[in-house]
Amino acid sequence: MGRLQIREAVLEDLDFLHQLEGCCFPCHRQSSRRSLRTSITSASQQTYILERIKNKLPPAPVGAATVFCYKHALRIYSIAIHPDYRGHGMGDFLLRYLIGLAQLRGCDRLTLEADSHNRALIDWYRKFSFVTVEQLEDYYGPGEPACRMVHRLRQTPDSALFTGNVIVVDQVRRWRFAIPGVEIVSARDYLSAERFRNSERYHVLNLCQSYRTHSLGYYVSLLAAARNHRLIPSVMAMKDVANMAIAQSLTEEIRPFLDDKLQRIGPDGLELMVVLGKTPRREFADLAKKLFTLFEIPFFIVQFARNGSWKIRQIRPLSLTQVTRSQPELFQEAVTRYFQKKRHRRTQLKQYKYDLAILVDPKEKTPPSCPQALERFRRAGEQIGFFVEFIGKMDYRRICEFDALFIRETTAIENHTYRFARHAYTEGLVVIDDPWSILHCSNKIYLHERLARARLRQPRSWLLTKTAATPERLRALPFPLVLKLPESSFSLGVYKVGDLSALQIRLKQMFAQSDLVIAQEFLETAFDWRIGVLDHAPLFACKYYMARGHWQVYNWGDETSADFAGQSEAIPLQQVPPHILKAAVKSSSLIGDGLYGVDLKDVQGQAYVIEINDNPNIDVGIEDALLQDELYLRIMASFFSRIERERHQPRYLL
Repeated sequence: MGRLQIREAVLEDLDFLHQLEGCCFPCHRQSSRRSLRTSITSASQQTYILERIKNKLPPAPVGAATVFCYKHALRIYSIAIHPDYRGHGMGDFLLRYLIGLAQLRGCDRLTLEADSHNRALIDWYRKFSFVTVEQLEDYYGPGEPACRMVHRLRQTPDSALFTGNVIVVDQVRRWRFAIPGVEIVSARDYLSAERFRNSERYHVLNLCQSYRTHSLGYYVSLLAAARNHRLIPSVMAMKDVANMAIAQSLTEEIRPFLDDKLQRIGPDGLELMVVLGKTPRREFADLAKKLFTLFEIPFFIVQFARNGSWKIRQIRPLSLTQVTRSQPELFQEAVTRYFQKKRHRRTQLKQYKYDLAILVDPKEKTPPSCPQALERFRRAGEQIGFFVEFIGKMDYRRICEFDALFIRETTAIENHTYRFARHAYTEGLVVIDDPWSILHCSNKIYLHERLARARLRQPRSWLLTKTAATPERLRALPFPLVLKLPESSFSLGVYKVGDLSALQIRLKQMFAQSDLVIAQEFLETAFDWRIGVLDHAPLFACKYYMARGHWQVYNWGDETSADFAGQSEAIPLQQVPPHILKAAVKSSSLIGDGLYGVDLKDVQGQAYVIEINDNPNIDVGIEDALLQDELYLRIMASFFSRIERERHQPRYLL
């Protein structure tokens, strides 16, 4: 019969594939020519052509298979051999290839659907360890059931379950430690083996002797990041510990803890060895854990010195040999605990297509979402197809583990939320709030100019500078006035003044913080409209009433009072005045297509845009009062569709 080979299909194979469908399947089960074309060109499907090579003749196609590629599984959608070539083991050859392909990708399983009435076909699949897991009534049509079959893949001949835990070293033969559930791999094998290249399911601990640029250890970390493997150390972490300015800035995140922990240390300072978050000095166990979280390199010695406050004098990475010779027992314990540590709450009974990180701060006084709302986001995300994990600012270096980032902390340019958004976008994640939305929405001067150029109605405004705020100009302004700092959120940095004297006093205070201040005419209304906008469409509508006895929704001068915030009322979108909805959508579209909360006032039938917020509140019983769980599902569905779109278009950095 000649030699067999398998290759990926191209568009020139359409005629053969269409002919194969016609001679192998009943009419109502045949894929259309358009569907076959999609299978060839789709990023989530793959079609393979089985060819026979005989003598010196050109290869002749004799069969084909189409698979759907999921994150942890391959699904055989179609497999067929031309009737003229059956009975010669060609189907066996093609199916074995698909099983091998799934193994190379690091998949858990291979799945398919087979005609329940075709016993010979089912027995053939069983020969290759497929088992029936579900009966599907009327799958092909009325009275035409199918059974779903699964071939579960194993990693090793002894049937140990695939863990994905890998330690990469220079030379495997010198490794002397037994770590349960961990595979020891040489650097050269990791860089070249197909199974590591074709799967994202590995958790890599790079323990090569050197991480210097262009060394094997350097390229292990570089390619692990490119393969989306969970990794320590990253190339970024290597660079950070080599730059003392960056190292010092990172330790600022634990400054109060550091000062408290080292207050009893003498003038000679402290030298501490850290081995995967553990240290031989047990009294500093919690400090070692925090330092490992900050720097994320396997082994290092850190030296602290006091210069007014405690600062890092030096960070010195340690090699695998240095640690195993000086601290073998600590090394064994640290590595074993490192891989035993539960990093994800993912249930093994359910598979998720994508990973979503939600950035939160449990200590924030007025977060954009209450704990109950966050839990609803988590449930909605899982229902849509996400594994959802709540992260904090200490998880900055873990961003590459995820497909999307949802920021549910109050955002600001000068804090970590903007760094998270910028880093996540650069790494290719779908991000809400994206960095440009944070940048633009946080600056009221930018918003004022953007709205003015788009001819959207807003309160009359004046930009005041120190030199231009002359008494003559200030007297010409109408009172009362609202004064705003350019960058502020939650109505902080916003003040009302009723006369010239109050204006001059307040401006003196505000000019100490900013060279520019915005003055706006005061429009008095009983409530503000808040329109939630997502993907250029209204999502929800609320009336935010002013706090009792105050001119704003929040009375920041009396945060402990029961009247700190005004009442709220959710309004069906169809009951919102059309001019309010139109102004909300148009103004938010000037920023982007993310999730926004647009604040407006309705004055004599005219919509006045007050603010566009990139991080709108979504709380239980307020914004979700009407849509309930549907609100959270819509936001999660937007994330999902954005990821799907991103897989098929180029990205450009800001």
